[in-house]
Amino acid sequence: MRAGGPKARGLLRPSVSRAAGLRRISGAARSIIPHTSVARSQSPSDFSKRPLNKVSHRYTASSWTTAQRQSSTAAAPKDSPIETDPVEAINTLIERINENDDAMAQMMLELGLIEGDELVEVPEDPSDGQEYTPEAWVEMVRQQFGDAIPDGILNEEELQLFTRLYGQPLVQEVTEELPAEESDREPDRLFREDRQGRWEEIEYEQNAEAEDEPPVVYDMDAGPEEVETIAMRRTREVAEQLGGEIMMEQFENEAVPDSAPRAHPLTREGKFTTEPSTIHLPKNTVTGPISVILSDFSNKHISETARRLFGGPGLPHSTTTPPPRAQLPQLPIPLHASQHHMGEMEANAYIAALYPGIYASTLSVLTEIRKRMGTDWIRRLILQEGGPNVLDASGGGAGILAWRDIVRAEYELMVPDHPEGAPIPYGRSTVLTGSDALRLRASAILDNTSFLPRLPDYIHVRERPTLEDTRAVQKRKQYDIVIAPHTLLGFEEEYQRKEHVQNLWQLLNPNGGVLVLLEKGRQKGFEAIAGAREMLLRRHIASPGSTEYENTLDSSIESPIIAKEPGMIIAPCTNHATCPMHNPAGPTKGRRDYCHFEQRYIRPPFLQRIMGAKDRNHEDVKFSYLAVQRGVDMRQEQNIRQDSEATDTAFEGFEHLDEPDRADFHPLSLPRAVYPPLKRRGHVIFDLCTPAGKIERWTVPRSFSRQAYRDARKSNWGDLWALGAKTRIPRKLNLGDKHGEGKKERLARRAAAKAGSREMDEEGDFDELEAERDEGDDDEIVEAPSRKRGQRVPSWKKHADKKKVRQSVKRRDAAEDLL
Repeated sequence: MRAGGPKARGLLRPSVSRAAGLRRISGAARSIIPHTSVARSQSPSDFSKRPLNKVSHRYTASSWTTAQRQSSTAAAPKDSPIETDPVEAINTLIERINENDDAMAQMMLELGLIEGDELVEVPEDPSDGQEYTPEAWVEMVRQQFGDAIPDGILNEEELQLFTRLYGQPLVQEVTEELPAEESDREPDRLFREDRQGRWEEIEYEQNAEAEDEPPVVYDMDAGPEEVETIAMRRTREVAEQLGGEIMMEQFENEAVPDSAPRAHPLTREGKFTTEPSTIHLPKNTVTGPISVILSDFSNKHISETARRLFGGPGLPHSTTTPPPRAQLPQLPIPLHASQHHMGEMEANAYIAALYPGIYASTLSVLTEIRKRMGTDWIRRLILQEGGPNVLDASGGGAGILAWRDIVRAEYELMVPDHPEGAPIPYGRSTVLTGSDALRLRASAILDNTSFLPRLPDYIHVRERPTLEDTRAVQKRKQYDIVIAPHTLLGFEEEYQRKEHVQNLWQLLNPNGGVLVLLEKGRQKGFEAIAGAREMLLRRHIASPGSTEYENTLDSSIESPIIAKEPGMIIAPCTNHATCPMHNPAGPTKGRRDYCHFEQRYIRPPFLQRIMGAKDRNHEDVKFSYLAVQRGVDMRQEQNIRQDSEATDTAFEGFEHLDEPDRADFHPLSLPRAVYPPLKRRGHVIFDLCTPAGKIERWTVPRSFSRQAYRDARKSNWGDLWALGAKTRIPRKLNLGDKHGEGKKERLARRAAAKAGSREMDEEGDFDELEAERDEGDDDEIVEAPSRKRGQRVPSWKKHADKKKVRQSVKRRDAAEDLL
């Protein structure tokens, strides 16, 4: 009898459990203790590739007894390692068990107890590393097809196993469907299962028209499929009962409102910001080279030198802008690039403490210039022969680094497939460095750069041959971009600043050169920039109604009437009139309102160590700036209006301006926010410098416009505003007093007055004071009433008495100012 019969299965149940347990133990031991693998033949009778636990039910009791007897009667080697090493003994035992299993399987094959086709040889799945046995194959067929299995997928043994495990299967014949003609195709039939498990055909209506329709093609422009919700269905039923209809599109718009609108295109065009708004100094071009240079010097020595030069902890006299409450003196930066005497540590302090702030503020200004001048302007400079010619007049090279980042970003837009690391046409760069120490450090950071020890003086150079000197005029150097940060405050007198600005103006290319002046965002820095603006508008830049000026102090010229040349202010001014925040008479005392802006950047690690900062890693550098162009006036070329009419038009707003009408629109006709917008609940307040040359306060409430209110909430300091407002009023400015007194003088005067009153009290001149009070002087000081010992005075009475005293002091001070 074969081992596969029913009786043999019953006899082999105990042996199967023992064999399976033994193999499980040996398998676990193999995974725990390493042993030497035994080579096996690759013949078809090789049973090592077949899972013995799946066919162990085919073994007979006699065969198992024989194999067990052979294993028990095998002699152990004399030098058995059991006595010496337990691990080796266990390995030897496992190998003997494996050899006995193979021998037992070979004996059963020779006796014919197991046939070669009783195992389903399925290739191994490389994903899980398991072999497929009849049980696994039947389980897989059951999972895939259920009770209705295709004919021929299981053999006899597998079919019996399927019946024993899952019941009698429903065998279906698999016929290959051949394409038939439309006339020979049978109609579709629909079946359903009844309660007895049989299938019955049901009738259904077929849409003959649908069969003739062409296949549906997905429409990319079509919206999503409309699904009628419960609320929509109820609304439609009510409308039908009332004899009306509803517009589903309108209903959807009201039920599910669209998301908040994005920023208006004109709002995005008027943004005064970099992308991202916080500048991260590039490591490859700025922070990396500077860190390498500073690594050769002690951090302690660099920090001590920087604090000694720039005003102590916090470096208040560097590019850092301390808050007004610090009440620090407004001094110029003590180090400038043109000075010839600069040591090694001073040069280190210059690139470590000044480079980051100059780079961040210059990059912000150049980004704004690029937006206002347009793409054609910068691409024309890049594509011209030799590229743009740029001069860094006082930044020590930081301005060149910022300009190169602008050129790199624009060139990547021009050439999208530009390979990384390939050269970029930066053009010709020139840096003013007076000392050898600073020049060596700047040359290590900048490549392909020329260095000048001093600027040429073109103001005192003749422009034409004269009777005394008939030689030809020497050719002048001209630059497309001149960057001059933090230079004006270094001059003590106003006329020296004007001469310096005129010299920089002469260095510009007369066919479109751009001059960038930049100072610290303090009162004196703004006044220096405003003075340079006034001088350029008075003597050099022509405007409607002011195309010439009279010069009667220079005897070398033939005619005192001198014509101005074309030019314009690019930023930040939106007009060419007198600055509403600047007093032409000169610096004023007690000024609180002045035009300045802000840029945030992340401090590099070396600057963090110098500052001694442990918590805040960013810096908000404030600056006042001016960008002007020589020889080209976009106001005339593009019909840009900067007057009261342009202000009124901007107040109405350009929100509903159509795309074709935007061709005549230019951002230089818009007002600019000179202070951070005041974002209150339900409305936003702007302090704007209008094209009419006035500072006005515009209010944009929620009720004015949804788009305008949303953009106003997202607006920032320095943005140009294009969406109008609901109300406008003039803004009151505190510009100080030219001939009056400042805060310190006012406090000193009050202290002297109090000291004098105390002296009068000590001398006993009470009669005169009483006489003045009897005369009813309105400016007398009200004294707080005295209270008796133990008397309790309410807090509101104390505050009221103090308020009366303060008001009387103010009235007296005002009367003294009038006198």
